[in-house]
Amino acid sequence: MRWIVVFIICIILLFSCGKKPPATTPPPETTVPQHQSIDNMNVSSVDLYHHDPRPTMGKARKPTLWLHAEKFAVIDENTWKVEDVHAVIYDVQSGTEHIKISAKEGVFEKMNNASLKGNVEAQMNDITFNTDGIEWSNRTETEPARIWTHGKIAVQGTDLHLDAENLLIYPETKEFELEEVSGQVPLILRNTI
Repeated sequence: MRWIVVFIICIILLFSCGKKPPATTPPPETTVPQHQSIDNMNVSSVDLYHHDPRPTMGKARKPTLWLHAEKFAVIDENTWKVEDVHAVIYDVQSGTEHIKISAKEGVFEKMNNASLKGNVEAQMNDITFNTDGIEWSNRTETEPARIWTHGKIAVQGTDLHLDAENLLIYPETKEFELEEVSGQVPLILRNTI
């Protein structure tokens, strides 16, 4: 019986100690943690890819472009802003590195293209291209991949020094076109005997 009395006293004390807030007091504000929206989410050190869109008949799809950025921000679900960029354009047939590119910043669009600017340097075999901005358009089922510049470009290689107003590269055929060119190109005489 003594235990029952002690138990009842404990329950009464427990309920009498708590104060109920008056009915006129508004409930305390609750803060809901805000999730960072996809529009301003930042990520560090990211790798992005474009792939050859042609049918592969069950084989693994080869990349046409690999882009590595030290800084990255999502603009929308298909577009990313990138900074401190290093990119590689691959030879689609062999899968080997064909053109290496570095730039300060740019925009990467899923499956379509990439636009890089700020001290852009592209290395193709023993030829180096320097410009302020370069564009990449991924291959489609009907059009080949292309690279082009917006503005002046300097081309340097072994005994090769050219300045041009713009450049167009077709990576799959390993050909490039320059417009309004000035500079030096070595003259190679072939033995005709």
